[in-house]
Amino acid sequence: MKPPPTTEASPRDNDDDDDPAKQLFARDGFLVLRNALSKDLLSEWQQFASDYFEQCFEELHQRGHTPFPCHYNGETYALGLGVKHGFREIVMRSPGRYELSLLHCQEKAPSIRQFQSRLSVIPKLLSGDDVDTNNTTKSCWDDLSLCHLSLVVSTPGASEQSWHADGGHVSTSQHLPCHVANLFIPLAPVSLDLGPTEFRPGSHVYTRNLAPLLLAAKARKELRPPVAPLLDEGDVLVFDYRVLHRGKANTTHDTNRPILVLTFSQPWYKDVCNFPKNSLYDPPTTTEETTTTTATESQEKESKNAGA
Repeated sequence: MKPPPTTEASPRDNDDDDDPAKQLFARDGFLVLRNALSKDLLSEWQQFASDYFEQCFEELHQRGHTPFPCHYNGETYALGLGVKHGFREIVMRSPGRYELSLLHCQEKAPSIRQFQSRLSVIPKLLSGDDVDTNNTTKSCWDDLSLCHLSLVVSTPGASEQSWHADGGHVSTSQHLPCHVANLFIPLAPVSLDLGPTEFRPGSHVYTRNLAPLLLAAKARKELRPPVAPLLDEGDVLVFDYRVLHRGKANTTHDTNRPILVLTFSQPWYKDVCNFPKNSLYDPPTTTEETTTTTATESQEKESKNAGA
């Protein structure tokens, strides 16, 4: 059975071996689950995200890591760009776009269990071809690990990101099933001006050896145009760690775009690249510089590092 020509599917599990959701995800590297969550489940997270974002910058300032207690003072960003200038708890991924890890404070954050019970299709997307002793595909939450729990906040004026993948392949010689996936749960509707996440469909296959595989796909006329799904509250965007994607610019003047991110992986996988080891709760060292960056400087630095 061929998957339908869409990036959307039901959030519910399907016992059929030809489950369209799994086929779409394997083909495109991402999937939109419309109306997967009820909006009342998001209200607690919405308030938490707003408060925690402000508290994090206040904490950075109080502990001597930043020169002012907010992320931007109208001219410069409080944090420097990238993992090098970030902390275990927060990194500025691109100018005005932050990821705040919540793994260290899960007891303070709302529960994610109610999401798992309503997204039974997710484990199936990462199950590959593994079978259990009853000859059925493994597809339950117990088979996966919570690799990351975070908030991604795109602030007004945040620039468009460079194309990137969040992680690499297990094998460089063959394409294997997804072993890590992000679940993006929007805590507010994601309109075009707030900057949706844009994907290159099918690129999770090419990032194993990007330049030659992309060139070969182009020669075969297999490349597909980018897709940037707009999301409403209750929708869930799922994507393979290996797919090429980028956050579009937040062109609003006064509206943050908060996303709750749940990253699930096979139990053996450990991500050691996306956050540094140093914590904002560590005292500043004598060699540590308080790094502020203007918006223009941040964009120039990101452009230089686009291939990294």
